[in-house]
Amino acid sequence: MKINREEFLNKLSGGLAATCVACLAAACSKEEPVTPGNSAIPVGNTSGVTINLATELRNVNDFIAKSGVIVIRTATGNTGNSFAAFSSSCPHAGATVEYNSSTTSFFCSAHGSAFSANGSLVQGPATRGLTKLIVEITGSTLTVKS
Repeated sequence: MKINREEFLNKLSGGLAATCVACLAAACSKEEPVTPGNSAIPVGNTSGVTINLATELRNVNDFIAKSGVIVIRTATGNTGNSFAAFSSSCPHAGATVEYNSSTTSFFCSAHGSAFSANGSLVQGPATRGLTKLIVEITGSTLTVKS
């Protein structure tokens, strides 16, 4: 069976278009509510992020983003209340959010979700805020836990 060039290109482009639409629909529908069993970082485990406070996060509004976590110094002193830590995974579709220290806010460039300094949702398409993580300090070492 022979097909002409026009038929071949029409069948090829139609298949590719259907595949692209299916992939986009799947990517934008991966939001799941966070429960203790499906959070981005396993509950009860450390996230693997440790920070030496003698050399890092020395000034208010300094921040570090690494290993799927964003840690921000929110006040002076080396107590747990002087820092905030969040998962850098957007609750909408899992893209990485970025912290803007000049506006003290978070933004996900993948789909436009915005979050306040405390991680709460400002603008969707996400339907909830960022996952807040636990900060523990021992001496001059800060450890982030889920």
